[in-house]
Amino acid sequence: MSRKSIDKNFRSTTVWLLLAVLAVCLALVLGGCPGGGGGEKCTAGLLAGDLVITEIMANPTGQDDGKEWFEIYNPSATATIDLTGVLVEAARADGSGGATHVVVGADIQPGQYLVLGGMLAEVKPDYVDYAYGADLGGLRNAGGQISLRCGEALVDKVIYTDTTEGASRVLDGSKTPDSIVNDTLENWCDSKVEFAADSFGTPGAANEGCEGDLPPTSCKESGQVRDVVAPVVSDLVITEFMPNPSKVGDTDGEWFEVYVARDIDLNGLQLGKTAGAWDEQISSLDCIPALAGSYLLFARTSDTLLNGGLPAVDRVFGLTLANSGGSLMIGYGGEIIDAVSYASSHTGASSALEPTLTDPVENDNQDYWCAGTDVYGSGDLGSPGAANPSCGITPAGKCREGDSLRDQRLPVAGDLVITEIMADPSKVADAAGEWFELYVGADVDLNRLQVGKTPPAVEFSLPGGDCLPVAAGSYVVFAASTDSAQNGGLPRADFILGFGLTNAGGSIFVGFDDLVFDQVPYGAAAAGKASSLDPGSRDTTANDDWAHWCPAVGIYGDGDLGTPGADNPTCQ
Repeated sequence: MSRKSIDKNFRSTTVWLLLAVLAVCLALVLGGCPGGGGGEKCTAGLLAGDLVITEIMANPTGQDDGKEWFEIYNPSATATIDLTGVLVEAARADGSGGATHVVVGADIQPGQYLVLGGMLAEVKPDYVDYAYGADLGGLRNAGGQISLRCGEALVDKVIYTDTTEGASRVLDGSKTPDSIVNDTLENWCDSKVEFAADSFGTPGAANEGCEGDLPPTSCKESGQVRDVVAPVVSDLVITEFMPNPSKVGDTDGEWFEVYVARDIDLNGLQLGKTAGAWDEQISSLDCIPALAGSYLLFARTSDTLLNGGLPAVDRVFGLTLANSGGSLMIGYGGEIIDAVSYASSHTGASSALEPTLTDPVENDNQDYWCAGTDVYGSGDLGSPGAANPSCGITPAGKCREGDSLRDQRLPVAGDLVITEIMADPSKVADAAGEWFELYVGADVDLNRLQVGKTPPAVEFSLPGGDCLPVAAGSYVVFAASTDSAQNGGLPRADFILGFGLTNAGGSIFVGFDDLVFDQVPYGAAAAGKASSLDPGSRDTTANDDWAHWCPAVGIYGDGDLGTPGADNPTCQ
């Protein structure tokens, strides 16, 4: 063969090779290259940040082939993402030497992690959810990058540095997984969680925090290492939560509030919805102090344009709050500090704890919560990051004194004695002028005092709420009317008498919690004259004997006889 023929054949072969290369390049552009998953298109319409790369195992223990993997996260609270057609690329840190794979037949649930591994599907370990075979080649041990694309959109890309054999690189678990947060190298660290023999990482689960070389019970303050002031029960109390905002979506607008009763640090604080299964943990090299008397605001995002106009957010969290049948808990070291459960929530309004019941036991009672009433930000209701307005709720055994609750001073047997009864006034009608008098022998609060005719039928009870204190030695008058112009000129009328008294005789009793403290059967009334107990018989036994009673003699008001609210004269 002549040299000319050889040159001609060489040129012909070169042309065919060039055409073949062009064909391959065209196939790559169209997404149909061999090993890339075929020609599937990304139809999920993903945008930047819709997926987050959270963990990379580029340097497994021993031989790397068939053991490399990386993890992605779906930050959506509601949407399951179909990953079909997502283009994965692995390359050197400078972007050179890239290899690709197109995902086929995989999806990722909202708020969940998916692990993609460089091995065959038939031999993938249980912690790997999707196998991409050898398409990406080997992940670079000396640093590299991984990117995710959907069509023309770059959904996420991370660059990682030198790796440690047997340890994955994890995005700091103290931060909410985010495609911007994972761009910062300082937010990545080597995992210290052993998930298999000589292998460290958290495939398919939330990452641990990047705590550096400090022990978890230490932190830095002004450059100096000190012990973390860990919270214990009663130090932190959940006081308000918003599962169902109306002005923004739940994903952006959910929040909750925690009251701080003692100076503590938030380092190591755990958040979750189920006991023993903590979703997040606050981790930081720097101390995160929380001051006594403050209200901490935890929110899904700190961006006021997205979160409904919340005030300054203290911490961002990633777990979702159920609109009904939900729970929320905070803990430290695996121990629960406080937890609340709720059957339902309010659309566009928070659930707020009665502020006088800020206690980790009291907030377990759903009856002590009410809907938020203050308008914040874009128009939802609540008091995020501040003390709650009163719900007007006072539990049994307590009464309200000013802005706080105190234990109610309850009487004991013998402290309450019925001492005078006006059943038949003559200067005004019975319906306006009837009354009876109660002697109080000790300092007590009359909240929820029960009054009636015949036990156990209670005719009315005094209210809870604000304390109703009565000093020892005082008299309390229950009158048909508290208007002196209507009730015959009574010198005092403390409470409304909620039933009528029978002129021909009857019965009156007082008590607490369905226990009778005193009951008097009274005889026929004398018109215009109260029936008065002799002061020598002022006890709950002697006043049962009608012989110890007599018609009153002192004049009051418009002219009827009696000593309402004062000592009785001796019966003659």
